[in-house]
Amino acid sequence: MTKLSHLMFRGTEFLGCETAIMCGAMSWVSERNLVSAISNAGGFGVIACGAMTPELLDGEIAATKAMTTKPFGVNLITMHPQLFDLIAVCGKHAVSHIVLAGGLPPKGALEAIKETGAKVICFACCR
Repeated sequence: MTKLSHLMFRGTEFLGCETAIMCGAMSWVSERNLVSAISNAGGFGVIACGAMTPELLDGEIAATKAMTTKPFGVNLITMHPQLFDLIAVCGKHAVSHIVLAGGLPPKGALEAIKETGAKVICFACCR
């Protein structure tokens, strides 16, 4: 097995998809239509929660699940004032992966995510 094949295999095992290609969470773009299309095509779609309320995220996850049976994740911003409520919504829907962005998560956030059974992915930016 080549190094690239090995890395792709590790990615597909971790994400639970056919191809280890993950959709970037782009606010106002990465919603049910794009996320379900990417997941249905074998990649890994990610809902961009951005500034959504827990109620809006609840509806977006439900709508995405109605369009795909494939795995997808949700991107949460660590500084969102309702972060723990958003984590609970992801847990309610058994979201398989939660992607954190926007800085270090507050105390207790990683534990709350792990309690839902979701895997955690963190984005970091360098300047």
